[in-house]
Amino acid sequence: MQLCFRKLNPDNEEDIRQFNELMDDLSQRAEDQKVLKQKIEEINGQKNSWLMVAEDVERRKLCGSVIGVLFGDFCGSCQPVMVVENVVVHHQEQRKGIGRLMLQEIERWGKEHNASYVILCSGLNRTGAHEFYRSMGYGEVKGFKKYLK
Repeated sequence: MQLCFRKLNPDNEEDIRQFNELMDDLSQRAEDQKVLKQKIEEINGQKNSWLMVAEDVERRKLCGSVIGVLFGDFCGSCQPVMVVENVVVHHQEQRKGIGRLMLQEIERWGKEHNASYVILCSGLNRTGAHEFYRSMGYGEVKGFKKYLK
């Protein structure tokens, strides 16, 4: 399998279809395709974020996705911090090393942008994913979440 890491193309209908399948594996697919495309364009236009997909080049299949977002920090050296969210590998592609390669690539991007550390967000019920994150060197810390609507 030859993987490439790239931006998601909001104008490619097959990209959108496969991306929505990935979102089903994570939580649930986007309800409105127009809103989804607008959100992807918005994220792609920001230099401090990367909505990255992992594509099996030979099969033209999206195998996984992750988003990294950099934000400023005012502590210590005032280097940026990176938040990683929506990490997902298609259920048929798990345990093939794709998740590991995706995290390594998004971490490389964060280092390239001088991020001092990564905050990785994951749902409480994703216990298998949590084991994987620990194996990648992530430590578990307590966080809080509040829905605003």
